[in-house]
Amino acid sequence: MNAEQKRAWLGVATMAACVVGYLVLLPFFGPVIAYAAFAFYGLTGFAGFIGRGEKMDERDRNIQRRAASAGFKASYLTFIIGCMGTWFVVFAFQREEQVWVHILGLITMFCGVVLFFVQSVATLVLYGHHVEADNA
Repeated sequence: MNAEQKRAWLGVATMAACVVGYLVLLPFFGPVIAYAAFAFYGLTGFAGFIGRGEKMDERDRNIQRRAASAGFKASYLTFIIGCMGTWFVVFAFQREEQVWVHILGLITMFCGVVLFFVQSVATLVLYGHHVEADNA
């Protein structure tokens, strides 16, 4: 397992901790305060210390480029769905013309979480495909 896979596993593990923390806090504090559990995702910042001296070959760079692309696409899609979904719910169902200002920050933070989580999962999937192709 190389450094990129270790970083990706750290991202997946911290996301699992965030979801568990959110589900534990949700019944006690409500959805807005329970969202603070996603602060645990900041632990992925330590991923930069994993494999600092390792060299990346062309295959690793290609996998990381494709994984980053998947993460950015998922983040953009999440942003569009979040913004338009908020507009639709607030305007169509509640008949209000104003959106709670804090919801925009939550949408933006959630898009960042989606970006790094999808990139981590895509990294693991792409390395898995390359391992299968190498063994075939």
